[in-house]
Amino acid sequence: MKHLEPYISRLKSHGYKVTHQRLVVLDYLQRSREHPSAEIIYNDLKERYPTISLATIYNTLEMLTKVGLVLDLGAPEERRRFDGIPTEHSHFFCTNCGMIEDLIVSGVDRLMEKVKQDGSRHVERFRLDFFGLCSKCQSEKGEQQVN
Repeated sequence: MKHLEPYISRLKSHGYKVTHQRLVVLDYLQRSREHPSAEIIYNDLKERYPTISLATIYNTLEMLTKVGLVLDLGAPEERRRFDGIPTEHSHFFCTNCGMIEDLIVSGVDRLMEKVKQDGSRHVERFRLDFFGLCSKCQSEKGEQQVN
């Protein structure tokens, strides 16, 4: 898990112990592009790591979010979902099936600079998310309307 070394340093600098279970959860999130919930992470890891508990997953996610290594997407109308890519980026949320997809939106940096130039507020971070139907749900809805 050499790819986690910068994250390990960050955990230590915030005073957290680096445990095997924390590294397993962090590694899982780094490799996942599915934006999983705590329950999905737990179900995917419990066979390989039988001593891991759902409470450990929740506690680890809270801690990783607190130190800025994971984003809590606060998915609307469902369980919280998490992203292992903590850099600023947008998401598309399918309002039908719950799929979440990373989006890179050009021009967001210019928008952020414009907000910062205002000077009346200090912006630490931002989120620009989009909501609608994914292509799969669009085609399924189209088929339902035809029938």
